[in-house]
Amino acid sequence: LPPFEYQAPNSIAEAVALKAECGDSAMFVSGGTDLFPNMKRRQFTPKILIGLRKLAELRSISLDDSGNGLMIGSGVSLSEVAEHPEILNNFPALAKAASLVSAPQLRNMGTIGGNLCLDTRCNYYNQTFPWRKALGFCLKKPESPMQNDAICWVARSSPKCLAVSSSD
Repeated sequence: LPPFEYQAPNSIAEAVALKAECGDSAMFVSGGTDLFPNMKRRQFTPKILIGLRKLAELRSISLDDSGNGLMIGSGVSLSEVAEHPEILNNFPALAKAASLVSAPQLRNMGTIGGNLCLDTRCNYYNQTFPWRKALGFCLKKPESPMQNDAICWVARSSPKCLAVSSSD
């Protein structure tokens, strides 16, 4: 992993203020199951990681008063979604979907917020830095000094990146 500083704010307000102060040099992390592998491949090289794991406000699950709506905090793990009694009883399809994501270890760490904010998955983009450098960088993250040389390796004639969702 590239070197980084880890900050663990005590409130959402503190986390937001820290991100505003640090700008693009900082990233939020909770589960980290996607972020850390991407950092290892040098796709992201934040100088500061702002840890959200201990913020209780982001780790709650509750039904609204009508029983028809559900609030899931962004720091709730996929395993918690899959096993929560209110979700199992009122939203069984959501519980089932969460239970089918990846492997148990990743469901235990991965969060709803992280999975909703996943970066795109692309067979070309999601490779190591030396691999991408040897092939030539893509449009997703043009790291080439000559950014005009970057292309979408999925659709070579396209002037834009076509890996637009985490399932691509």
